[in-house]
Amino acid sequence: MDRVSAAVIGSGFGGLALAIRLQAAGCRTVIFEKRDQPGGRAYVYRDQGFTFDAGPTVITAPDCLTELFTLAARSMADYVTLLPVKPFYRLFWQDGFSFDYSADLADVERQIASKAPGDLHGYKSFLRYSERVFEEGYVKLAHVPFLDWSSMAKVAPQLLRLKAYRSVHSIVAKFIQDPHLRQLFSFHPLLVGGNPFTTTSIYTLIHCLERKWGVLWGSRPKPARHTSVI
Repeated sequence: MDRVSAAVIGSGFGGLALAIRLQAAGCRTVIFEKRDQPGGRAYVYRDQGFTFDAGPTVITAPDCLTELFTLAARSMADYVTLLPVKPFYRLFWQDGFSFDYSADLADVERQIASKAPGDLHGYKSFLRYSERVFEEGYVKLAHVPFLDWSSMAKVAPQLLRLKAYRSVHSIVAKFIQDPHLRQLFSFHPLLVGGNPFTTTSIYTLIHCLERKWGVLWGSRPKPARHTSVI
């Protein structure tokens, strides 16, 4: 009997990950993509020798990639090396203010205290909120399929408690007063093509992701050098 066949529409990160999982499970899999190359939201444009990311530029959940390579019986290290970004982000404003957001929490807090001392306590409270959202929205729900309204209704109470109906910016504004810092800690939806003023506050879990696993980017490993001794 022929193997089960599957078709995946779209070769973004989700489509590629699904196709890898299907093939690893023994399904004959084909991907349909209308564009000239894969990527989806992570599409790459090239023009006059320059390369432009259309969406995500950095990696904040490396375990997801490691898991896919393992399912495919491959070693990720043979294809890509993940390197830490230091700082995570360097943000500039038109009025000359800048901020280095990094893994060094003490340095982040020092910069906040220098800009708006009254917001330091609010930032710490915001991080605790982000950790709760991460636990509910990522650890508990990231792998849960929502196939009908009843499955969504089951998780509604905890999402309402976390105020998932509010936007990222409105939640950040609840904790932080300084306009620059509000922008700093609510810009993350832009990385996935979202609007901080309309995107659900579930995306505040990215702050916890960054503090947990860092911000990384991928580099192709250099070929091994073979040296002959005569």
